[in-house]
Amino acid sequence: MADSLYGLINRQLTRPVADRILLITGEESGDVYAGTIMRELSERIEGVKFEGIGGKCFREAGGETLYDIEQVASVGLGAALGTLGLLREALLVIGKKISDGEYDAVILIDFPDFNLRIAKIADTSGTPVFYYVCPQIWAWRRSRINSVRKWVDMAIVALPFEEEFYTTRGVDARFVGHPILDELKEPGDIEALREEFGAKEGETLIGVLPGSREGEVARMASLMFEAVRRVGSQRKIRVVVACADSVDPKFLESFTATVNIQAKIIKGRTWQVMRASDFLICKSGTSTLLAALAGTPMVIVYKADFFTYLLAKSLSHVQWAGLPNLIADKEIVPELIQFAATSRRIADKTVEIISDKERLAKMSEELKKVRESLGEKGAAGRAADAIVEFLRRIKEGAATN
Repeated sequence: MADSLYGLINRQLTRPVADRILLITGEESGDVYAGTIMRELSERIEGVKFEGIGGKCFREAGGETLYDIEQVASVGLGAALGTLGLLREALLVIGKKISDGEYDAVILIDFPDFNLRIAKIADTSGTPVFYYVCPQIWAWRRSRINSVRKWVDMAIVALPFEEEFYTTRGVDARFVGHPILDELKEPGDIEALREEFGAKEGETLIGVLPGSREGEVARMASLMFEAVRRVGSQRKIRVVVACADSVDPKFLESFTATVNIQAKIIKGRTWQVMRASDFLICKSGTSTLLAALAGTPMVIVYKADFFTYLLAKSLSHVQWAGLPNLIADKEIVPELIQFAATSRRIADKTVEIISDKERLAKMSEELKKVRESLGEKGAAGRAADAIVEFLRRIKEGAATN
């Protein structure tokens, strides 16, 4: 009997800290982070399996997608209504699997309106919940901190000021650095890239980043391309457009044709576009942080549907929309948001900046400081260490009891 009991305890202690992990993200950038942390966890937990909501990177890392991010992604109230039925279905299906005890842990990446509901179900069922790349609660809808405090076991944060924000509000938070740093690689010969993108000597290469979802692209592309056309009437420029993996290049071509501009559309190589460009017209969002890491001067632009804008403004707690400005705690990059986002204003601001070499140099220097504040590479590895350590403590505690 004693030998049998010893064997049972020994087997429990030598089993991996997790056999099956649920991971959920709702957008392309989150999918990249998901793939990276899954690989790091696989190196630390032998035989672990992943299931959840993700995309291409999620699957390439060995995960099984119950739903694809392209099915659930939405921006704005109107777009959200289109996916509401599917999200309800996903919540029921995944919620039942959690309640049935199919997962040893839940890892959530951004996507807060859905993920906090999942966190509640997981917490109720006794499944550990980790929030990796937490929602920007400090920016808007701060009331959600109550949900994070109740239902999330550990917030693994990516921005330097977030750890203090969460810990002072009763959440176990760990700053690990930003996972976006893990994805950056030197793009190679910049001059060769500029030549590939069509830039000739004496021309300013302007990169346009209209977004990663067709809904926001439809809203932003005409505005941005009309601005570029206006800039081209005053300066010698060449235009390159970063097309996200989730967007059909032909969809973007329809907008360049309407505005009647010449532009090179490059799919799936956003970092190369950012690094090779002299200036960026960038949609507000994660892409602005990537642009800051590239060190390329820019103007940040965003225009939402009217009701989404009013809702966001009423719930906002910050002065700036762009991540570079939020991290720096001052405006280092101009922002043209909603009513200020007109093609004329975007064009005027672009011409104003690219005509001033001193201003370009100063902006690049400030963006370099933003990069330095994010810490070193290896965020996903540090996040994986924190998760494994937490799960190991749970396991050892259970064995002791």
